[in-house]
Amino acid sequence: IDPEIHPIKNRFQENRSISIGGIAAAKSYLDIFRQSYPNETIYVDAGSILTANLSAHKTFFYMNYLNLDVLGLGLNEVLFSQNHRKAKSLKNLRKKSNFDIISSNLSYLVSNKQLDQYGIATNSIKEVNGVKVGFISVLTQDLSNKISDKDINGLHIENPARSIILNSNILRRKGAQIIILLANQGIDCTSKEAAEDDIHPLKVNFYPGKDDFCAKENNKLYEVLSKIPKTSIDLIFTSGNKSKVVNYINKFPVIQNPGEGKYLSWAEVFFDTKHQKIDSGKTVIHQPVQLCHQFFKDHQDCFTAEGIENKELMPAFFMGVEVDIKEIPKK
Repeated sequence: IDPEIHPIKNRFQENRSISIGGIAAAKSYLDIFRQSYPNETIYVDAGSILTANLSAHKTFFYMNYLNLDVLGLGLNEVLFSQNHRKAKSLKNLRKKSNFDIISSNLSYLVSNKQLDQYGIATNSIKEVNGVKVGFISVLTQDLSNKISDKDINGLHIENPARSIILNSNILRRKGAQIIILLANQGIDCTSKEAAEDDIHPLKVNFYPGKDDFCAKENNKLYEVLSKIPKTSIDLIFTSGNKSKVVNYINKFPVIQNPGEGKYLSWAEVFFDTKHQKIDSGKTVIHQPVQLCHQFFKDHQDCFTAEGIENKELMPAFFMGVEVDIKEIPKK
């Protein structure tokens, strides 16, 4: 919710700092983005937005403030629902949310109907600029290892590959022209390259078509992607791994950022209205945008993992527009 603040020392002992992330910065960057693409923007979250140190009601209040469109149910939301009289608490939150909450492969007891009655759908369709965009959200089955036995009782995580194929077909029949997967399971595509090049992982830039450095072995996301047809999914957002990904993995465009409210990931997807199909050759997956309140003047970013003493500051810019960060409303 609040930005991460880094003091900047100099020889004059001035009280200076640089701030990164937080709800106020996310709102400012999203406002600029929506001004640049007023009719073409959908804002989504791959899940696990709830944390133990912040009330769920406050989190949902701020997601409404950011005008979130779709939230994929993540591990943290599952744990929340299990620890708060199962999904009833999520039902109360869902009533106050202006966004869809979806979970495509999670069920209580014997069917997804129990999730439906709490306002959690198995998939979603949003229309933007005349194009219908479908959304699927999955948990990988190994996440059950992170849920205690008493909390997983009565909870079933279905085969994610099967659920993706099933829901993709359902969404296509409903008229979805683009299908996006929200996966609450990440992958590490930076550690190996960072070690080989002796650079900080956040400084790794990607050649999207090359996934040689991605840690595919024993990775459940990669396992799922190897089991589904290429036509099932057009774009994938992932969470659950604190690293950035801008890669085609098993021919699927995948983007991921380190999270913690300090980044936005974005992609451009083109739909050919004449031929009524995705023009996948024009899909662009971008490097994550760090939510800088200010820039360091010498390299115009807010990268703080290396020496920042005596650095001069300047206003931050995004898409050629100066970032104007305003106070957030109080819940």
